[in-house]
Amino acid sequence: MVIEANALAGYVVDWVMAQVRRNGAPPDADAGRDKIHRLVVRKLGDHPALLDAEEEAGDGNVSELTRQQIELAITAAARKDDEFAAAVTAALAELRTGRVGTRIFTGDANADAQSSGVAIGQVGGDVYLNSADPPPPGRSLP
Repeated sequence: MVIEANALAGYVVDWVMAQVRRNGAPPDADAGRDKIHRLVVRKLGDHPALLDAEEEAGDGNVSELTRQQIELAITAAARKDDEFAAAVTAALAELRTGRVGTRIFTGDANADAQSSGVAIGQVGGDVYLNSADPPPPGRSLP
């Protein structure tokens, strides 16, 4: 079974960062993100990459190397355990159907808001979004 370990690792890192922002209290996570985190932690236990993520999150950012190590650990676990692979795949599908319009980007990215746009996140690199209907010159924005 092929799994999207990249997206799963992103959700795990996101959950850890949210926990740190809440000073160790469980994050206000949606059920899908929380479920993915629980499945991965239950399977990987005290995997060094998970411990590194918790430590690095305390410093304000989980490194790309640690995120990649989590991704590789999830991939390896899924190859050896079909039930785990099916469970995380189902949890990811559930999360995506409940969060229409949400995108996860891993690696380098950059958010730039123009006009009435809003950019939120901690990213580095380039992200380009084109409006399907840009206003013509002279038209006022709502």
